[in-house]
Amino acid sequence: MQLKIYSLASINIDEVYHVPHIVKPGETLSSTQRQENAGGKGANASVAAARAGAKVHIVGKIGHDGLWVRDLLSSSGANTDLISVLDDTATGRAIIQVDTHGENSIVLFPGANYKVSKDDACRAFSQCSAGDWLLLTNETTGVADAIAQARACGMQILWNPAPMTADMVSSKQPVDMVDILVLNETELIALARQYDSIGMTEDADEKYTSIGRQVLDRLGIRAIIVTLGSDGSVGLVRRTRVNSHEVLVSSDSGSSSQSVASSAKSDDDIVVIRMGCAPVKKELIKDTTAAGDTWVGYFTAELVRLQNASPESVGSLASVTPTMVEHAMSFATFASGIAVTRLGAFPSIPERHEVEAFFNSKKL
Repeated sequence: MQLKIYSLASINIDEVYHVPHIVKPGETLSSTQRQENAGGKGANASVAAARAGAKVHIVGKIGHDGLWVRDLLSSSGANTDLISVLDDTATGRAIIQVDTHGENSIVLFPGANYKVSKDDACRAFSQCSAGDWLLLTNETTGVADAIAQARACGMQILWNPAPMTADMVSSKQPVDMVDILVLNETELIALARQYDSIGMTEDADEKYTSIGRQVLDRLGIRAIIVTLGSDGSVGLVRRTRVNSHEVLVSSDSGSSSQSVASSAKSDDDIVVIRMGCAPVKKELIKDTTAAGDTWVGYFTAELVRLQNASPESVGSLASVTPTMVEHAMSFATFASGIAVTRLGAFPSIPERHEVEAFFNSKKL
């Protein structure tokens, strides 16, 4: 049986305004171009996972104004049968500024994304099989209920808790029930500060590794991935006796990664993987809006592909090995490298064959 991804997805209509620079407080600024695209962190990641070749089922809610977005999700290869259409609520919106360097600033209106409930998760996961993945962000309601339901069903869980909230720990969000957390550097620090026992280091080279390791130890989960923008990413993966002697999936990940063999100490049960960026020339960068979501979707899909190749390990700690994570990080890095060279959210997300060509040639 092939593993599937159930994505509890925020689904938005993105209003994108191209500006000379991100507007400052009190400033009125004219845009040079306006676009309306399909988007939402969950929807973007779902499209990325589907284009990477995974079987993706999207769970979410839209208004009648978002029917065209559902059609686009379906045409991207995702199953949209679990998307509900509400009569009395508009589809979520994102107001996005993109400057001349491709950097962005985003304001969200949640709309129908905040109508997702525990019942929606129960209905969706009644179709799942043990070992299937739940992929989710923090842009919908029902996140905690979905995680609890997924765990009860024997699903594996990857959570990208963006946007990060200041009360994730105090409100008893089930962070320790997930398998993999994917955060950017700001989100990692915001989460770490919610635990009194986690120390902050000033060593720039080891800052995110040190904090990530402490968070991983505190939660007891399988892995934490920290995305660092133009500085690449860092993965911290719990190693078990079963997977302590691995060979790499790819001996040349192509993006300045440090291999599992050389990045882990023999007496350490946590493997640190450092990944550089894909070789994309600065002048090619146009829009970073969907880069992170593309990374998350491709990363999840690649883990699923690798697990499908060794189904006997699914359901154990050994099913997410440092080797798998390193390869998935690398492949996702090349996917997001393509995404930043294109405008928009869905339109920027590459097809798998494009990523494979870039991954193998190292040329864009």
